[in-house]
Amino acid sequence: MSLWQMSVSGAVMIVVITVLRALLLERLPKRTFLVLWQIALARLLVPFSVPFGGSVYALVQRGTQAVTGTNRPAAGPTLPGDFTAGMAAEAAAAPHPAAVQAVPVWAVIWLAGALLLAAFFVAAYRKNWQKFQMSFPVEQPFARQWLQAHLLRRKITIRQCAFITSPLTFGVRHPVILLPKKTDWRDEATLQYVLEHEFVHIRRFDAVTKLLLTAAVCVHWPNPFVWVLYALANRDIELACDEAVLHRFGRDARADYARALIRMEETRNGFAPLCSSFSSNAMEERIVAIMKTGKTTIVSVLLAGALVVGTTTAFATSAPASTEELDRQMNQKASHTVTEEETMMSYVNPDDGKTYYSFDDGKTFTPLTDAELEALYPTQDIEWWTYDEYKAWLDNEKIQLQSMLGERGSVNGGEEFVWTQEKIDETIALYEETLQDIKNGMMYSKTVDGQDDVLVVYDLEDREMGTAAITK
Repeated sequence: MSLWQMSVSGAVMIVVITVLRALLLERLPKRTFLVLWQIALARLLVPFSVPFGGSVYALVQRGTQAVTGTNRPAAGPTLPGDFTAGMAAEAAAAPHPAAVQAVPVWAVIWLAGALLLAAFFVAAYRKNWQKFQMSFPVEQPFARQWLQAHLLRRKITIRQCAFITSPLTFGVRHPVILLPKKTDWRDEATLQYVLEHEFVHIRRFDAVTKLLLTAAVCVHWPNPFVWVLYALANRDIELACDEAVLHRFGRDARADYARALIRMEETRNGFAPLCSSFSSNAMEERIVAIMKTGKTTIVSVLLAGALVVGTTTAFATSAPASTEELDRQMNQKASHTVTEEETMMSYVNPDDGKTYYSFDDGKTFTPLTDAELEALYPTQDIEWWTYDEYKAWLDNEKIQLQSMLGERGSVNGGEEFVWTQEKIDETIALYEETLQDIKNGMMYSKTVDGQDDVLVVYDLEDREMGTAAITK
């Protein structure tokens, strides 16, 4: 998938989750929406998708086919141009003056914005990190007892710092709970809530989730829906932690926990990226959620699971390509017949919308319309081997080869040789490798325009990159 396809499909999922969150936030476990945000993050950051017939994009594809009467493949939302493939093709064509393409202006703007935003987050975290390094370990009996009761494989440290005003957590491998220097160690009830809240952050690796949220914002910064994801996901991280704390201490602790939260908000820290803080800007939403927290029932858990599975399968997958369209594309791209193995490469230039083709391993690229490509390299009628057909042919070929033991043969009518058992075994082994390739999804031509002396070979990677190996 291209960068734009990832961004658009991610945006669709963000809109869906935002609507579900507005309708069901008070009815389902808060962690439900945190899981959904994490799936949306995967859709934004992972450059491939899983084809699924039940995807919403498959339904759109089938609706389009019903209107147009054609089969068109889809891998999520399709937008003009492919940033990754286009840039790679332009780089390959750079040595040849006629093929040099200017870098798109939008690509330069996107890259500059991503780098500036990443630099901002890194600078902000570095500034806070320098302050955190000036903290000192806590030597309070209560802190030691709490740590002994909350053991993890990763060692947790409690420290105090004069440069913060409310508790927070940072670090992944060596997590640290950082408390203000003026922490009142006599108020053990409030400290229980604070430390338990930060412990949930550590246990759930919320620092990693925040890092991925930051990465998504940097990569997809022109997409306004990604900023919505960043804001709401950070809120839901806190809401899920609040819910976990209340499940730990019971519903009777809701009022005391809410009061502790309000006191911490009064001395809230400033901007601290990649850190999990006990306080949050969305204080009203948190207080309401805390006071409405109820018991988690089996029904609510089942509904949450169904919501996650349904949303993921419908919006995080892509529509599978139709078999007819796959064959048509393969036949069209394989139409260039040569006397030795050759590779065809192509890409779409997002500036002019033209498709550029190369038949010399990317040294030169020439823009061609579909009609021009068809005129230069007429589409050939290719019949492809199926696995069962090739296996049946090979079974018969093995018998034929074995019957030729001791006879003479020749290579393309030239050099002669004798069919020894070793030669027969080598030939059969080559055929079996081809059979295995077909089983793994590669395409081998059976005939080309009714002739069997031309071999066209495709695999899925060739189709994705616009390349094909054609031999005669």
